[in-house]
Amino acid sequence: MPRLRLTARPPLPIALSISLASGLALSLAFPPAGIWPVAFVALIPLLWLLGDSRPGRGFALGFSFGLGFYGATLYWIALFGFGAWAALTLGSAASTAVFGFIVPALRRPGRPVLTSFAAAALWTVLDWVRGMWPLGGFTWGSLGVSQVDNRVTLRVASLTGVWGVTFVVVLVNGLILSAAADGGAGIRRLARVAMAGVFAVGPLAIAFPIATGRPIQVATAQVDVRTARSAPNGVAEDIAVARLNIEQDRALALDPPDLVVWGEGALDPGAASDPATVSAVRAAIARAGAPTLVGAVTDDPDGRERTTALLFDGRGGLVDRYDKVHLVPFGEYVPWRSHLAWFQAIDQIPVDRAPGERIHTVTTAGLPPFGAPICFENSFPDIPRAFVRDGARFLVVTVNNASYGFTAASAQHEQMSRMRAVETGRWVVNAAVSGISAFIDPSGRVTEHLGLFQTGILRGAIRSSDSRTWYVRLGDWLPWVSLAFLAGLLVVPGRRRGPAARPDPLPEDARTLVVLPTFNEHDTIEPVLRGTLGAGPNVDALVVDDASPDGTAEVVRAVAKEVPARVRLIERGTKSGLASAYLEGFRVGLDEAYDLIVEMDSDLSHDPAELPGLLAAGGVPSDRGGASARTRFGGR
Repeated sequence: MPRLRLTARPPLPIALSISLASGLALSLAFPPAGIWPVAFVALIPLLWLLGDSRPGRGFALGFSFGLGFYGATLYWIALFGFGAWAALTLGSAASTAVFGFIVPALRRPGRPVLTSFAAAALWTVLDWVRGMWPLGGFTWGSLGVSQVDNRVTLRVASLTGVWGVTFVVVLVNGLILSAAADGGAGIRRLARVAMAGVFAVGPLAIAFPIATGRPIQVATAQVDVRTARSAPNGVAEDIAVARLNIEQDRALALDPPDLVVWGEGALDPGAASDPATVSAVRAAIARAGAPTLVGAVTDDPDGRERTTALLFDGRGGLVDRYDKVHLVPFGEYVPWRSHLAWFQAIDQIPVDRAPGERIHTVTTAGLPPFGAPICFENSFPDIPRAFVRDGARFLVVTVNNASYGFTAASAQHEQMSRMRAVETGRWVVNAAVSGISAFIDPSGRVTEHLGLFQTGILRGAIRSSDSRTWYVRLGDWLPWVSLAFLAGLLVVPGRRRGPAARPDPLPEDARTLVVLPTFNEHDTIEPVLRGTLGAGPNVDALVVDDASPDGTAEVVRAVAKEVPARVRLIERGTKSGLASAYLEGFRVGLDEAYDLIVEMDSDLSHDPAELPGLLAAGGVPSDRGGASARTRFGGR
């Protein structure tokens, strides 16, 4: 397997551009492009750049990556202004910046597989934390969600949740990079490629969840809310949207299903507070004769406004409700409102809604209990899981993404519903007031679909289930295991170690790497190289040149043309010093599994003629050095 020729990592401005491009590439794995295989390679440039970075540089590289990735993936939030897009992008990019900051502490030179596992664990933990903090978290752009069309790797979600899919994607990126650039024997690098394949394809051994309960006929009403926006005020617009849903419901009277769903926002405050509209809603439900779940915003008797899902029976009577527990910050309430009064944008959220008290199922006669997560809630794996643990036999997600128009926000949200279906082993009804509405089976496959702003009824059969996936039973166990693994990696290097064990004798075919830092050594580097290579056929030279203005690098390249397998050149953009040059060389020697590494100056202050004796002292058989080796190499 051929090796990539190693060169020094680029200067910071170029490195930041590469990491930004790497993030942009990853965004292609999500809608609107939705090219999910890209995720398995898009992280490679970032991981390569972090390979020899210190924490500060890693932070900058990770932040640049996050700006590209989240800035492109979350472009739709810009419909609410540049400030909203900038705040959400910067906040999300903080997680990848932390990733870049910590990776250098986890890297284990010479152990690329362990380093790849560490990177995967770290990304998984940070995605998990990002879904909890700050302000209850934000999960859009969760790496594993990009794989809902990947019918192989997706299967692991029933065991680990989305976190296992994320872990596999990052791990594969790391293993591919280590196979291509981190050196070692060809068989070792092929083994890393094989390992990547095992993790990516191995989930084929896991069966998708199957729902085997009773079939349930479900119909969701979808309307084009844009037709109601010509109303003279907000109350009139709310009533107009409710009337559109009532009109759609009329078509169900001749053949009522087991359950009807109206999306989030079908009954907003202006309509929910209007007695005539509420009466018309109840009458429409009674006319169809089917239990109906209605997405609503209510002004309750306690004076608080709540986002809720109201469940009516087939006679139009309210029998149950679920109040949204996880509200959208700066969407349904304003954190620290009193301190942000100067920020005029918060005037768009005049009322702070009250959250529900707990997650619980809803039910009515003729239906098994089901979960009713509301819009934003479905982006958090633990909320649908909590519904299932409370007894939900299927899930109905009421959604309102109408404000995002024809952007990819709705498609990205549908992806999360598909992931939740696999995690919980439940059918998911994605009921959006203006689309995208969909029926999703427990394997994450969409069986029925109605696109954005298409008016109509989406109807189909789903099945209930009372089984529990391993993820439902165990929850977020993989992030916790990953966190423990990372803690171990960070703690172990700090332990005091006893005296180093005496190394084993060098093998007969021991490989030696001589590291030669250079700066303005045009006149001496050629005799140093020829003397070095003359020390034996298994002695290689690595020149680390700090942009010598006298043409040192050109001399090295000329010698390398004669023996390309034994002379290599790392060119660094600036004069970075002797110590860092040796560290760069040692890294190459360790990563490529050399048996012996030697450091030498390149100005002939270290005489190459003494190298055979030095090698002999290091345990290299003496018959490999001397005149015979120099004669075989030749010279000028």
